[in-house]
This record gives sequence, C-alpha cells and structure tokens, in this order.
Amino acid sequence: MPISKGSDAEGISVRELSGGQAITLLHQGPYEELGRSYEKITDYVKEHGYEIQCPTREVYIKGPGMIFKGNPKNYLTEIQMLIQE
Repeated sequence: MPISKGSDAEGISVRELSGGQAITLLHQGPYEELGRSYEKITDYVKEHGYEIQCPTREVYIKGPGMIFKGNPKNYLTEIQMLIQE
C-alpha cells in the first residue's frame, strides 16, 4: 500500500519500490484464479521479449468488504510487472 513515509513495525515491512514502465493486466474474479492471469501476462512478456524486474505487484481494486464478503466473481485485481527499459 503506498504511503508517504514510515518505518517498520511488528509484522510490517516498509520499503521503497522503484518505478518505471510496466505491463499490467486487470484480473476480474476470485483470488484463487489469479494464476491464470499471471500465466497470460507472463506469456505476453515472453512473446514480446521483455525482461521483468522483480518484485511484481498486485493492486486490489475491488475485493471483500470489512463486513460482507461480496461476490468473488466481481473482485478486481491489477497485476503489474515492471519491465527493463
């Protein structure tokens, strides 16, 4: 989760991640099906000869609420893979 600044605490690690060009894919569906989307984005990266910079990132746009689980078919997760420029 982005923050302006912070320090490590019990069970929480704060670190700065580099930015740059990225290949992204918007996954709609349950978290258990993220593997299929990772396969698609990885295939695309390989087909186009890109080199991935780690770590990859996931942005949880829509997921379970604090009280209600919601419908996992409607969860939205953006997968981001930074590539070498």
